[in-house]
Amino acid sequence: MKKIIIIYISIIVFCFTSCEVTQPIDDYDLLYQLDAETAINNENSANLALAGAYSSFKGGVETLLLAPALLSGEGIAASRPLLSLIEMESLAKNQPLNDDTASGIIYDGMSGLYRVVNDANWIIEKVTDLTDEDFTTPGRRSTVLGEAYGMRAFAHFLLLRNWGQWYDDSSEFGIALRLEPIRDGKALPRNTVKESYDQIYKDLDFAIANAPDLTERFYMNKIGARAIKAKVYLYQGNYPAASTMAKGIIDEVGGSFNLSPTYAEMFDNTTMNLFNNSELLFGVRADMQAPFAFGGWGFSVGVNPDFINTVNTGSMSIGSQTINYDSDRLTSTTANFGDIHNLKRLSFFAFPGEENELLYFSRLSEVYLIYAEAEARSTNTVSAEALSALNAIRERAGATTTGGNGFETYPSTISLDQFLEAVRVEKMIELAMETGEGWFDMVRYDWIDGFGAGFQVSDYKSSAIDFNKFILPIPAKSIQVGGNVEVQNPSYE
Repeated sequence: MKKIIIIYISIIVFCFTSCEVTQPIDDYDLLYQLDAETAINNENSANLALAGAYSSFKGGVETLLLAPALLSGEGIAASRPLLSLIEMESLAKNQPLNDDTASGIIYDGMSGLYRVVNDANWIIEKVTDLTDEDFTTPGRRSTVLGEAYGMRAFAHFLLLRNWGQWYDDSSEFGIALRLEPIRDGKALPRNTVKESYDQIYKDLDFAIANAPDLTERFYMNKIGARAIKAKVYLYQGNYPAASTMAKGIIDEVGGSFNLSPTYAEMFDNTTMNLFNNSELLFGVRADMQAPFAFGGWGFSVGVNPDFINTVNTGSMSIGSQTINYDSDRLTSTTANFGDIHNLKRLSFFAFPGEENELLYFSRLSEVYLIYAEAEARSTNTVSAEALSALNAIRERAGATTTGGNGFETYPSTISLDQFLEAVRVEKMIELAMETGEGWFDMVRYDWIDGFGAGFQVSDYKSSAIDFNKFILPIPAKSIQVGGNVEVQNPSYE
């Protein structure tokens, strides 16, 4: 029997050379089912399939990025939720649900990410069977494959860091890697964490070698893939590799990418800077014509006032200096509409006249902070280069270097422990309510010190006392439908 693949088609314009999605494809009801043997047979159809794969990120990633905000305490369930209030409250209490009530963030997040993987697998299989002569643009076949492999790697990584014991390279609780298109309902057993990382690296290496250069920012590209690989190295604890990868990107700053001159303009949807900002390395663009697009889901999770207070009043004492954590980055990207909402992903309800929205996956500032931490951990010292990388982000946010108290750069007298904490706090503020790094960094720091000793997540989030629940449960109905092939995470059985 010939298999069926879903290709999402809407009456919109695509820039096929860059695969930029100008409107979320799956916001339309018009769907066509095409024979998988002929659906992807030339450059035009390959580009359309890629556009559908990028669109799939919206369904899995946008809802899923809200989970770490609730787990960390950065976010709080808003008074007008679009998602399950029961599920959001369970995440906020660090007791994720493992039953049929977990049908929003957890279930939809996992299924959405596997949809990205499956979209990428169809592209990889079909485009591999084509030849360069099937493409009108020289080299386009290779770059299509590079984008698809990069998307598969990134989706697998997001699955691993949410549902696998990603912090433990020796753990059996990785994810079920899918490397072929789904042709039946057969469930796959989980791979180990190491096997999961190995496949992610393999796919990223292909993307780094074959994806397009960074000329547009809304599709997988070589620099974006390298930035993601630096992050994956950091998560796995391979600090020398993370340092080298991140430093290589920093050394190439200039030309097509650089730190944004100001923090605020990265989130200003009133100008094209939102989409042309030099700091964006990889993101997904969509507009707000469809209700409940990115901002609609984001409206369900507000910014926790306690988190804002912690950031605004927090400081570190270094010698005779008191270094404030922040000046106004966090407050400049929030607004009070009954609840305090995140303006980094603008709300359809708060700004009904605006139609631009951008979901960041990789920014250059994160690369600087990855380098700062990885360099310090790999050398057990605070080098001048690591300190400079940390302070570059502070300076961009307006920090001064007068040597007094207040919102200033960190001095060279900072200790290693203080430096590592400063990097964690800086990333938490810089990327607040974006990609969940604040939560995952807390888990990483806790794991590095040995869960329950040294740095502890519970010191910052009192309800986060069960390290087994630092990761999400495999949705119970997914395990049941799959015939119990996939093993549940510990403490969720």
